[in-house]
Amino acid sequence: MEEQEFNAAVSRLIRQARVRAGVTQEYLGRRAGLSRGSITNIEAGTQMPPLYRLARIASALNVQPAELLPPLLPDETADLSARHAAGVSAVWARAAELRGGHGEG
Repeated sequence: MEEQEFNAAVSRLIRQARVRAGVTQEYLGRRAGLSRGSITNIEAGTQMPPLYRLARIASALNVQPAELLPPLLPDETADLSARHAAGVSAVWARAAELRGGHGEG
C-alpha cells in the first residue's frame, strides 16, 4: 500500500468511526483537542494527524488507535516513509500487547 492510499484509508476510518459513534466533527474536535476544521481536513485527507492526535481521536471515539489504521502486512511498511513506518509499527506492537499477543493488529 502506498503512502497516499494509506493516508486516504486512515481518513475514511476516522470518519466511519465518528459516524458510528454518532458524534459531530465539532464534538470530536473538542474531545481530541482539535478544531472542527482540522477534523474536516483529516476526514477529507488533506491533513494527517500525528500519532499523538490519532490516539486522542481514537480515545474520543472510544476505539483503539489501531482501529483507525488500515491493515498492513509487515512487509508493506517498506513503501512508507521511515517516520510513518515507525509509527505504524509502534501502533501494531501496542495493539498486540493489548490483545495479549493474539491475532493481527
